[in-house]
Amino acid sequence: MKARELREYLRSLDGGWVEWDDTVDTFKAGDPDAEVEGVAVGWMSYRWALERAVDLGCNVFLTHEGTYYDHEDEPIRDNHPPSVVELIDEKQAFVEEHDLVILRCHDLWDQYPEIGVPDAWGTHLGFNEVDEVPVGRMPEPPRAFGPGDYYRVYEVGERPAREVARQMAGEFGDVGQTAVELLGDGATPISRIVVGTGAITPFRHMFDAYDPDLVVCSDDGFSYWRDGHVAVDAGVPVVVVNHATSEERSVGLLAEHLDGAFPDVPVHHVEQGCMFELVEG
Repeated sequence: MKARELREYLRSLDGGWVEWDDTVDTFKAGDPDAEVEGVAVGWMSYRWALERAVDLGCNVFLTHEGTYYDHEDEPIRDNHPPSVVELIDEKQAFVEEHDLVILRCHDLWDQYPEIGVPDAWGTHLGFNEVDEVPVGRMPEPPRAFGPGDYYRVYEVGERPAREVARQMAGEFGDVGQTAVELLGDGATPISRIVVGTGAITPFRHMFDAYDPDLVVCSDDGFSYWRDGHVAVDAGVPVVVVNHATSEERSVGLLAEHLDGAFPDVPVHHVEQGCMFELVEG
């Protein structure tokens, strides 16, 4: 199998939500006609993750997030100071030395049903199909995010916000995060919970569109000086988690899916998870 056949397979999974003429789901390095010796799947193509792929005998790295510190076309050296450009150069040299092919799977997986990021994240938080309230796409999303189906709304038995947050924190210790941030009054009664995906967690718009009792946001998608201010004034508690925590389960499911789709090709999940360690003083 050639690397381009992997991308063609991923494109075949699209249900109509990816703009293939305007997507980040493209090759970032390497030869699309290279024969695939093995596929490493990871949330982020950190330098150490690429080294792990090489150790596993993989010449294709399928990454969810960017490789060279930008979201769109990469690399864009003019976007970065000299010391960061050096990191880009070093990573590129490593990729070329080992003939690595880097392919991104982001726009497809951010809306893929059941095992894609939104549904897998809801399951990771402990919700199930019975809890979910169908609400569809956000009617007026932030312009930068577009009209994608990134959000889930769940109705559960009423409990205090602090208890809900504590239960969530207990669900994803398997990916390295054992505590969450809870903004607002922990005694607030909660039954309607709105959950965003990855960095696509614009609290003000989620609050406006879905009438939440509590909102789950990521640290890459929540602004404390603005969103936090609105949340406190509105009396709507917010649980904030790490971006990687919210997507790692789904990336593992992507690896499992590809392992089943290509049984003759070694597929490995390069496990990552929460980017930080909680350190108490």
